[in-house]
Parts: sequence; C-alpha cells; structure tokens
Amino acid sequence: MNRKRLTAMVLSGVLAASMAVTGTAAEDQVTITVSLWDEIQSVVYQQLIDNFEEQNPNIHVEMQLTPWDQYWTKFDASAGANQAADVFFMNVSVPKYAEAGILEPLDDYMEKSGFDLSLYAPSVVESSTYNGVHYAVPKGTDSLAVIVNSALFEKYGVTEPENGWTWDDMLTVCGELKTAIEAAGDSIYPMDFILNSANGAWEPVIYEFGGQLFNEDGTSALASDEAVAGIQALVDMIDEGYIPDYQTISDTAAEELFISGQTCMLYLPTFSAQKVEQAEMENVKLIQIPAAKSQDFLASTMHYGMNAASEHKDEAWKFLEYLAGEEANDIIGKSGIDLPARLSSQEYYGASFTKFDGQAFVDVIPSAKPAEMGPAYALDEIGSIMNEQIIEIFNKNVEVKEGLEQMAADINAAIEAGK
Repeated sequence: MNRKRLTAMVLSGVLAASMAVTGTAAEDQVTITVSLWDEIQSVVYQQLIDNFEEQNPNIHVEMQLTPWDQYWTKFDASAGANQAADVFFMNVSVPKYAEAGILEPLDDYMEKSGFDLSLYAPSVVESSTYNGVHYAVPKGTDSLAVIVNSALFEKYGVTEPENGWTWDDMLTVCGELKTAIEAAGDSIYPMDFILNSANGAWEPVIYEFGGQLFNEDGTSALASDEAVAGIQALVDMIDEGYIPDYQTISDTAAEELFISGQTCMLYLPTFSAQKVEQAEMENVKLIQIPAAKSQDFLASTMHYGMNAASEHKDEAWKFLEYLAGEEANDIIGKSGIDLPARLSSQEYYGASFTKFDGQAFVDVIPSAKPAEMGPAYALDEIGSIMNEQIIEIFNKNVEVKEGLEQMAADINAAIEAGK
C-alpha cells in the first residue's frame, strides 16, 4: 500500500472517529431551562450561563425572561401544567410552592454534594426551608439603607446624618430640613419611604420598633403595641409633612421623587438601588438606617428553586450548585445587580456602585430578619389583606390601631378558615 493511500485511510478514520464523537456529544447534550424576572439581571445571568456551559459542555441552558409583573401569573400557569422551567428564580414564597409540590426537596442533593449552608446569610437559609426541609438554594437578600442628597443638605444648611443615628435623630433632621425648606420658599420633602411596598418600607419599620408580622403560634402580630408604634410613626411623619403621603407615592414613585430632587433622603431597599445608581445624580451618600428600638428590619430573600417535575434533575442541580457557588456570587456582587447571599461575596456588592459607597447595605445584614409569610395555604389571601388595609391606614380612612387590629383579625380568620 503506498504512503498516500495509507495517509488518506488514516485521515478518513480520524475524521470518522471525530464525527462519531461529535455526534455522540451532541446526542448526549441535555438542555435545561431557567426562568427569571429581571431584565437588568438577565445580562449577567447570560454570562453565568455561558461560563457554566463552558465548564459543562454536556449541558445547555436556555433562559426564559418574564417581567416581574407577569412572572408569577406565568409561573403558576406553567407549573400547573407541569411545564415550568427546570430552574427558576424564587422569592419568599417558598412555603407556598413547596406545599403545592412544585419545588423539589433538595436535602439529599445537598448532602451528597457537601453543600455548605454556613457560607450564606442566615436569613436567606432560614427562608429557603419549609417544615424543616430545604426547597431552594440561596440567591440573594434585600437590604435597607438611607440614601442622602448631600447637595440639598448643603443648600439648606443642615448637617448631614451619619451612621449610628436613631429614629429620634432622623425626626430632628427632618424638622430642621422642613424649617429651612419652607424659609427658602421651596416645597420638597425632607424624607421619603416607599409606602406602597410592604417589604420596602412599612414592614421593616415594624421590626425597627420591636414588632413582627406573626407570633410564635402562627397568628398575626400586627395588632401588637410595637407594630402599632411603627406604623403610627410613619403616619405621624406624613402628618408633619416630613414624607409624602401614600397617594403622592402612588402617583410618582418614591425613587423618582428622590432622583428628581423632590426629597432630601430616601429609605432605599437594594431592589431599588440601581435606579439611583443609573440616574444622573451626583453628591449622594448611603448611610445605615436609623435605630428605633433596634436596627432590625425585615429582609425579603431570593432563592433558586428546582422544578419537582423536571426531567433533568441531576443537570438542574449541577446548575444550581454553580449559581450558588463562589464564582457566580462574586460576579453577581461585582455587577451590583443583587446583594449575594454568599457572605464572602457581599463585599463586592458594596463596592460595585459608582455614585455612592454601598457598604451600608452590607453592614446592616446582621440585623436582617427573614421574611415571615404565614401558612402556605393562606399566603395569597394574607397578602391581599395587608395590601388593601394598609392603604386605608395610610390614607387616614381608619386610625392606625383600629386598622391594624382589623388587619390582624382578618388574617387570623383566613388562617383559621384554611385549616
């Protein structure tokens, strides 16, 4: 056999083998889906997907992006038809979807892989469980701080607040600002709260005043003296003209009022931080929230869940492990899209902002308390009761104590009816 013929045969064999391997790889590749609700975050998550696929060439990940205001409607419909994504963003509704059998229990996966939950913020870990079972892996946590427009403080000649201030200090600062604002003939507000967001304003304040949402026996704690004191403090600030009323915030978002210079300070949750970061603002700073009885606040938490009906659970778990790992959390923290649940990655989040130092968000995490949701079967009704009746209170259609007592009674009735 001549050399050319032999070479041709060898090359042909190599090519055939290569095609066979390639074909086998393509045939063996598994496609999983991941659903998320945030367009800003989706850019970073595509980077994470690309990194994961490079490290796991046998797994292809398709992203399904649904805006927040449509996410849960679509999720409920697809989950009900056993067509939900293999992996998905999950918030504090873990109990609801665990009870419904939609979330895959993850304890066995965690045990086999040596998944270390001590690496994550305790509030996130706690809210990922239901009846003692882990149904999600940690994604991130909301935090809360106060963003200050230093330029307005300079304009009105009022000393800026610093870390370590109290609720009474805040009221004093608001009073000084209001006096100076009125003397200048202006009509802006000293402070602002996102009153139309439970976890962005009034629920955290209840915790600052020593209250909570639910008692140890599972009943509503919203009629407690502490809860009443927290909500009354907000209503008093509306009455004093220190903060805009509920209707004003409903008409124009609190973040927009701050960005446009209509308020001097804003209670800023991390889920709104990018609005300020991306605005054309200069000379702003972030400080820790003031302490009332304490600096405790309620923090909404985010997780990644696995579809219990997934046909590719091993691959889905591998992707969950990557998302919860150090590489992914560091990338998320550095991007500033979320405050990572992984403790070692949180430092990157604080330094990710260019308009202000975000370290205050990180420093108060030890004071974060996990979100309380009540029984899984009553979550939707409890949410509706809270949302409808807090509006009545903030609009002064009912006194604070009376309104919270009614809210607690209605929540307890909903809980009892579902037993």
